[in-house]
Amino acid sequence: MGYAFVWIGFVGAALSALLYWRNQVKLARLTFIVSVIAAFGAEAVLQYLLHTGRYDILYVFSFSDRSLSLWFKTAGAWAGQEGSFLLWLLWICVYGLILIRTTGGYERHVMGVYSLIMLFLFGILAYQSPFDPIPSDKIPPGMRITDGQGLNPSLENIWMTIHPPIIFAGFGGLAVPFAWGVASLIRGEYSEWAARCRPWAIYVTTVLGFGLTLGGFWAYETLGWGGFWAWDPVENCSYFPWLGMAALLHGLMLQVSRGVMARWNPFLAALPFSMFVYGTYLTRSGALADVSVHSFDGMGKSALWILIVMMGLGVAAPLGLWLWRFRSISNPKPLDATSGPSRQSMVTAGLALLLISAWVTLIATSYPLITVWLGREKQTLPIEFYHDFHAPWMIVTAILMAAAPAAIWRGMTADDLLKRLLAPWWVTIAFTLVAILLGVRNVWILMVAAMLVFAFASNAKSLFQRGKRTLGSVGGFLTHAGLTTTVLGLLISNGYEKKEEVILNETASAKAHGYDWRFMGMTSDPDEDKSNRVRIQVKNDRESFIAEPKYYNDWKSGEPRPVLWPWIKRGLTHDLYVSFLSRPEPQPEAALDATITTDKSVEAGPYKMKLRKFTSEGQMGQPGFRVGAQIEIESEGWDRPALVEPSVVTTEEGQQRFPSVFPDGAVGVIVSLSVDQKQVVLRMINIPDRPETHLQQFIPLQVFYKPLTILVWIGPGLTVLGGLLAMRRRSKDLKHLLKKLSAPSEPAKADAERVESAV
Repeated sequence: MGYAFVWIGFVGAALSALLYWRNQVKLARLTFIVSVIAAFGAEAVLQYLLHTGRYDILYVFSFSDRSLSLWFKTAGAWAGQEGSFLLWLLWICVYGLILIRTTGGYERHVMGVYSLIMLFLFGILAYQSPFDPIPSDKIPPGMRITDGQGLNPSLENIWMTIHPPIIFAGFGGLAVPFAWGVASLIRGEYSEWAARCRPWAIYVTTVLGFGLTLGGFWAYETLGWGGFWAWDPVENCSYFPWLGMAALLHGLMLQVSRGVMARWNPFLAALPFSMFVYGTYLTRSGALADVSVHSFDGMGKSALWILIVMMGLGVAAPLGLWLWRFRSISNPKPLDATSGPSRQSMVTAGLALLLISAWVTLIATSYPLITVWLGREKQTLPIEFYHDFHAPWMIVTAILMAAAPAAIWRGMTADDLLKRLLAPWWVTIAFTLVAILLGVRNVWILMVAAMLVFAFASNAKSLFQRGKRTLGSVGGFLTHAGLTTTVLGLLISNGYEKKEEVILNETASAKAHGYDWRFMGMTSDPDEDKSNRVRIQVKNDRESFIAEPKYYNDWKSGEPRPVLWPWIKRGLTHDLYVSFLSRPEPQPEAALDATITTDKSVEAGPYKMKLRKFTSEGQMGQPGFRVGAQIEIESEGWDRPALVEPSVVTTEEGQQRFPSVFPDGAVGVIVSLSVDQKQVVLRMINIPDRPETHLQQFIPLQVFYKPLTILVWIGPGLTVLGGLLAMRRRSKDLKHLLKKLSAPSEPAKADAERVESAV
């Protein structure tokens, strides 16, 4: 049934594209809706398979198991490569239904392009299918698969149910400006489309940006390294399309409001989607599988070729059309000339900076492929590269974000602009002085933070001034205030964090960040309970609380794999972030080591030991090879000497050590051995009357003090609110425009003037 839905959708999308190009709009709509129904049918089948435990289906076996809750079984639908392609397609279908009702006379060309995008995604799903059964040669005869492998433990988090649907809502939305931009080039109409596309651009930029921040929250709360963003290739492949969308948004604003950028906006509309498809290739083809912890292992050959063709056409078609049409595209006459510093020049410069960052990030993310193409070993650029580039970039961008709200469209004198910026500048000076008094000495961090405060203060000033007159006009200012708040929070939280290491056991406490830390045990058995927490009492003279980082062992692979999650105490001024340095495990406070030979007896603690001989089984260097050491041990109070034989076995993963138990309960394990020198180093623990050798639960922690992390949470809320207000206003403007235009405009100056006067 799942296969049938995919192929029905493929045929429906192909017919829809063909019928739209032949101007048979009614039939094209019908076939488009059929393909949409097929996409949702495929998702319904996948959800049914996940919730009914069809573990004979490879995708269900790989991303679900009987222990998962209802929510995580649902989220399994986008945990893998095939399911996430389907999620991308679903959002494109949703937006397509809206476009059919809102494109008016542009429907034929917009939906023709849009249907082709759906065609490619259905094609990928036809060959990279979530409905494939487990190959029969992988299942022993007569065996029935009754459980699956489940989700990766890091995905069993509430963010798994929230972040992917939202960020894919942004990814799916990238297809809408792409279709509008290509349609404008095909039609040769370059004015009205900008006003029609502008609300979409605001929506997609807002949702995609929000999805990026949710991914940062997920990383912060799950991965344990104390940060939100690591410049991983998968993160970057979401970031540079967002920058491209932000550039388009500003370009459309300039065209609709000022009558400029008409030549460039069709290209800018196609760019973010093309960038994302390229990023999809990078992260899903397997090209970056060995340099990114988030990328997929690879795609099937047929599906990969479809993606490559999609990427090639997504770049070549709009670029070719744009170059062909470029000379014939004329900007409408600007509403009035500008003189001196103007908002138009600053927005244009900001647009250019967004594109520069997008291209630099794209090329840097592609660096592993570039090194391979050059015949060198695959390498990635260090995180410092991104920081070194974006520090000066952020300073210039923040200055423009501060100056643009104070400037006016037609231009003004530099003195008048500086007067308008005087109040925000005083706020910046005050912030800088306070930061210096608090010990901030890093010049780059201080400069970037100061300019971010400058930008925030300027936008906040404009927000309150405009908000007094009409709330609908403050969306852009609120969005920029939210962005500066977010980046400032990231800068301070990561740049001025303080980290201390804490090693706890059952008897020893420690001090860190002005608190006493004491291990209080575990809530349950980490081998049995996924919800097990390590309880740590944290207190000082002012407060006392229990920190509970999460730890359990995942046994799905047959071997214990530790799952470690941090614990966070949030506050207005700082977060206290507690994560594990390594796996908690029993170990002695001080073991007893002894070097034993065949030459003579060695005394170590209460024992007298001598190496008798080495034993071995199997072929040296091959898995299964075992070497043991027969050791004779005597101790006061024993009836007779004991013969023990600890050993070391070679496995595919390395060496596994098997200890021996002494008559008094002590345990000996081989640390190292040399057959040639006839000696072995034995480590002994749990020796009676030597409590320092007894096993205790050791808890290795790293504790971060992260100042003003709350700004990272406040900023995205302001940005989303600003985006919603801006989208609401521009949607109203568009409705007002459509009332004046009874038919699609022709490529003439009169159209441009009507658009400009209405918005």
